[in-house]
Formats: sequence, structure tokens, C-alpha cells
Amino acid sequence: PRLEGRAFRPVNRLDKGTSGLMLVAKHVLSQSRLQEQLHTPGFIREYLAVVEGYMDQDDGIVDAPIEKADGPTIRREVRPDGKEARTRFRTLRRANGLSLVRLRLDTGRTHQIRVHMSYLGHPVFGDFMYGTQSERLPGRFALHSAYVSFAHPKDGRTMEFSSPLPPELARLMD
Repeated sequence: PRLEGRAFRPVNRLDKGTSGLMLVAKHVLSQSRLQEQLHTPGFIREYLAVVEGYMDQDDGIVDAPIEKADGPTIRREVRPDGKEARTRFRTLRRANGLSLVRLRLDTGRTHQIRVHMSYLGHPVFGDFMYGTQSERLPGRFALHSAYVSFAHPKDGRTMEFSSPLPPELARLMD
């Protein structure tokens, strides 16, 4: 696709309903170099999520393999025969029966955060597929891509970008 005379070259993607940062390259070579970094320790992606219930742990790692659910669906699930999937989490706040959690992806499976949080018994607030849809967040759920860090594709400089929690998600915690 073209955008104002330029090709759209996404490096990573966000699930529909997730807000925040997404990396897009200007050139094909840059896109290729950035995608090579994507699932390495040098490419850091962190998310903020409001999840259902009070998290028991302040921090931890979910190390649970993910695979597509059986049948004609895009739904994923934790399964022993799945692909390696690891998500680090830190609970930032608990209020109103919800928890605000910062999550860092070590791997990049489809719906990874959503599946892992549901697996822990704390689905992302408003997640119609892995939890319960909410009228408080029409058309989305409480997941936000908040931070990305990577090596610049030309000169290797560390690039860092952040995006604050959107007001509609912050209000859930007030």
C-alpha cells in the first residue's frame, strides 16, 4: 500500500484494539534490517496493560508455549506442543479490581500478551477473545504499546521511543 506517495513498510504489528507505538521503515533495506532485530535481545518492546483482578505477584516471567487453537480460528492458547513464548511482567498498580502491568516481550507470538495474561487468570480488560468485552472501552481493549528500543538500521545508534498510557486506559485505574 502507498501513503502519500510512499510505501508502507511495517516492521512490527499491533493487534486490532491495541494502541501505541508501531515501527515503520522508510526504505526496504531498513525494514529488512529492523525485522532481523525484531526477535533479538537488542529489540525491546514493552507494553502497558490493564488486566482483570489483582495480580498476586509484583513481577515475574510467564514462560508458556503458544499454539493456534484447533479449528478455523485466529485464537491462540497455551499448549505443550506450542512455540516458545516468554513474557516478563511487573505490576505497577492495583485499584478498582484491576491491575496496571508493564510487560516486556522476549518472544513475539501472535496475541502473546493477551494469551499469557489470560493464562495467569488476569485477562486484559475488555479483551473480547481472551476475557470479557467491556462497554467502557468500545472497539478496543486495555493494551498499549508503550516503549520500543532498537539499533538504527544505518549506524547502529540506540533509538528509544515511548508513549504514555492513553487517558481512557488510565481512567480505568482511577
